[in-house]
Amino acid sequence: MRRLLTAGLLGLASVMVVPLTGAPVEAATCAEGTACDTTTTFDVTAGALEITVPDAVALANDATPAGYAYGQLGAVTVNDERASTTPTWTVTVTATDFSTGTAGAGEVIDSGSVYYCSGTATATTGNGIFTPGQTGCAAPPPPTGQTLDIPRTAYSHTGGTGNNSATWDPLITVAVGLDNVAGTYTGTISHTVA
Repeated sequence: MRRLLTAGLLGLASVMVVPLTGAPVEAATCAEGTACDTTTTFDVTAGALEITVPDAVALANDATPAGYAYGQLGAVTVNDERASTTPTWTVTVTATDFSTGTAGAGEVIDSGSVYYCSGTATATTGNGIFTPGQTGCAAPPPPTGQTLDIPRTAYSHTGGTGNNSATWDPLITVAVGLDNVAGTYTGTISHTVA
């Protein structure tokens, strides 16, 4: 009797652990010659809005007092991977004062003497309108572009849809004062995309 009861319980247990599987749910059953539809979906994923700039650069052309130091900053790139219906962005650029030594008398060139000229893009992807903040960039004299004593628009994008990117290589010109002393002057040029 005990054997029969044990065998019966084992049989019941094996029935209970059988996985419930079946055929996939069918969308529809359609008659001959009739289109049979399946709704299909997928996602287009979105990324971030980012800017890449050179870590450091030495301007190609040095200056004497009352002259101009100038050169290309290097590639500045905005990647807009937000996959947006309105992928608008603006890059703002500013600068600190430049100084050498202990930043004493004759050792500072203020940001109002630092000129930024974005020029046209060297490369773009995507659609919409890409607009440089400054055009007509040329070696000095005179300096071209805008001074960086206040925030300036370096580049912008409006219109279009989806992803886009832009790269430009701005010309930096520094007007050195007649009273500036010899030395290596260092400052920071900062770009922000929003």
